[in-house]
Parts: sequence; C-alpha cells; structure tokens
Amino acid sequence: IGPKRMFARQASRATATALRAASFGGSRNHHVLTFNGDGIGPEIVNAAKECIEATGVDIQWTEMQMGYEAREKTGVYISDDHVDAFDEIGVLFKGPLTIPPKDSQTYIDLKGRRFTSGNQVFRKLFELFANVRPAKTMPGVVAPFEHVDVVVIRENTEDVYTGEETWIDDDTVECIKRITRRSSERVARYAMDYARNGNRHKVTALHKANVCKQSDGLFLSTFYDVAKSHGQGLECNDQLADSCLTRLVLEPAEFDVLCCPNLYGDLVSDLTGGMIGSLGLCPSGNIGEKHALFEPAHGSAPDIAGKGIANPSSQILSGCMMLSHLGEHDAASRLEAALKDTFAQGILPIDLGGKASTEVVTRNIINKLQAN
Repeated sequence: IGPKRMFARQASRATATALRAASFGGSRNHHVLTFNGDGIGPEIVNAAKECIEATGVDIQWTEMQMGYEAREKTGVYISDDHVDAFDEIGVLFKGPLTIPPKDSQTYIDLKGRRFTSGNQVFRKLFELFANVRPAKTMPGVVAPFEHVDVVVIRENTEDVYTGEETWIDDDTVECIKRITRRSSERVARYAMDYARNGNRHKVTALHKANVCKQSDGLFLSTFYDVAKSHGQGLECNDQLADSCLTRLVLEPAEFDVLCCPNLYGDLVSDLTGGMIGSLGLCPSGNIGEKHALFEPAHGSAPDIAGKGIANPSSQILSGCMMLSHLGEHDAASRLEAALKDTFAQGILPIDLGGKASTEVVTRNIINKLQAN
C-alpha cells in the first residue's frame, strides 16, 4: 500500500477528537505517522495514543507496521514506503524495535545507503541530529536519587555510530569515529536553544578531548565557539565524560542540560534513567530541521508482550514531547500532570513496584484528563 492511499482521513475518529478539542478551546489538526514496533510496542503505543486523544488535541493518525514482527509476517522489516510516509508527514510516533541477536551482524540497505538498524535509517536519512532524553524524578516512584532533573541532548548522526567498521586482518577491526564541525555546531546550538526556551540555566559539553584530542577536541572547541554567539544568559561549561558519570551520582543537581557526542550521550542517558528508577520513565525525541521522531528510550521487552503489564510511561512522556513539538504545550503539560498524579496516588505499573496493569494506568490518566 503506497503512502498516498494510507493518508486517507478517518472521518469518524477525527470528528470525535475534534469535539473533544472544542471543549478545550480548539486545536488545529495535526497529522502523525505511527509505527507500533515490536514486543510491548503495540500495547504502549495504543495506550499513549488514547491518552493523547483525551487531551482534546485533534490528531489524524496514519498507522503502518514496521519491525521484526512485521518482517516475520510480511518478509519486510522496513521499506521505501515507511521512509516516504515519514518524509511526507514529518512527525513519527513509534514503539520500540526488536533486533534479535542472530540479526546483530546484518545491515539494512535502503535508498542506496547502508544502515545498522531501522532507527538509524530515519536518523541518517532525515538528519535527526538531536536526540533529546529528559530524566526527571517522578512522584510516588522509589528511585536511587531524588530531585533529578537532567536533559541529555545527544548528537545523533555521527561519532562511532556511522557503522564504518573494517576488518584489517583476522584479529583486528577498526571503527571510524567521525566528528564534524557542522554536526557539532547544530547540536550545540540546539542544546542552548533548548535550555533557554525551557528556562534552564546551564549547558555542559561532555567529551574526552584529553584522549581523543582531534575528534573530541573539535566537538569541544565548536561548542565554545557556538557559546560565544549563542550562549547569552547561559552558563556553558564542559566535563570529561567519565568524570561526569561520577559527578552525576554524587551531585546530580550540578547538571542541567548535557550536550554530548553520540556515544557518550547514549551511555549517560541510560545512567540518568537508572537514577530516576527506570528507563521506563524516560522519553526520547529525535529532532531534525524538518522532521521529528518520538519513541520510548527502552527496548521492546518481548518477554512480557501481550501480558497487559507493560509500563506505558515512557511512550506517554514521549507523547508529551511530541505535543510540545506540535505547539500543543497546554495539552503536553496536562498529560504529564495526569501521569504524575496517577503515580502520586500509588497507581504504579509492576516494573516500578506497583500492581497496576497497562490498562489501569491508562484509564486513570484518561479519567484525570477528562475530569479537568
């Protein structure tokens, strides 16, 4: 099915959503592409979509199947249709994808290029250069640390994630670490804009320029060049990536926004997820100049798929990020508040120490949104 045919409006659903939107003062219609993904993906994506619709925002959803489970049924993991749909719609709300161990050595060839994963297809083709991963303490959740509020902004298109690895001989592999001035500039500028627009005060560049003197040295010097013209009103500093991990667990309040090359951002965002109790509380946005993709920070958890116990929080919070991206800031705030109120009342999913099913968490959030 080509993307043009899939974009037909679903009139009855759109009408119902428009009526809810009217009760909140109206909202312009938005078009969002969705991939349910693998494992618990369909459960948490559908839960998040229900919560988003309960805010009253008018969204036309176009759903496509993509991922390992879709490949098992259709023989296709990802195709030109998926890419073309995202190109036209511009906003993608997706669930997690499974990459089975037996597929760890395989690559995806699409649009004349080779990619290491389905996620990399979208990040590279559409230059989704900023991976935004907030980590914030949630009420009612027992966590190793309190009062954590850190945002990791990870350069998303280069570093060692380009997939450029070469066997030199039978015992040696070389991997290219690519850092460019252009990519470093735009992620630094984005991090500073994000901090300023979010009433944050500090942006810290992570690096290992003491060892990777040329590559990380370029990232660091470019960060400070951008700060000269773009860092007004902000404290812009830097921290060695390894010592940052220590400082985060000793004094998390020292950090606000972290601007990172790809690998360090991937690692440190998992740490901040653990600090607040679970990656299941961490949303993720992949932002480009014209396209944006929102997804949970965790994996597909196939071991609990279909059991009704998946934690939808990361997907819902990713929905909050998407709503803000669409300009629906009030709806984003109300949805996040409803999730927090649900947790504060002790209604927690099993992975956070509670007993609530996916359905119970979702219903409580929707009830709170509809009561306000």
